[in-house]
Amino acid sequence: MSQVTTPTDTTPTDARSTNLQAMINGYFECWNTTDATRRTAAIERVWTPHARSVDPLYDVTGHDELAAMFAGFHDEYPGSSFRQHGTLDAHHDRVRWGWAMHDAAGNIVLDGLDVATIDSDGRIEQLVGFFGVALPAN
Repeated sequence: MSQVTTPTDTTPTDARSTNLQAMINGYFECWNTTDATRRTAAIERVWTPHARSVDPLYDVTGHDELAAMFAGFHDEYPGSSFRQHGTLDAHHDRVRWGWAMHDAAGNIVLDGLDVATIDSDGRIEQLVGFFGVALPAN
């Protein structure tokens, strides 16, 4: 019988974690900037050209649909923003992080968890977002 070991901390602590954190920072820049030129540059830096993002409200593919989703967020929730909560966790080509949506007054109105597949250049190929950090009770 083989023994299975479980690491106590899967968070990367090397240069890769720095690169992943920079990617996640860019991800939040995509959501938070209201300047279309800056948002386009962030999308190109953070997402692959045919990346897909899926959450309970959206299912978009490609830079144009991502840009429309991010712009639509600001139309629907003026003054709101997203911030990372907690640290990243990664293994293989996957990374996850928690987030919170803040209203214009700074109050948390929604939180969640994102899990992304990252390509060899460190850009998001696919992202799946969930609302609520904890799993719902049965």
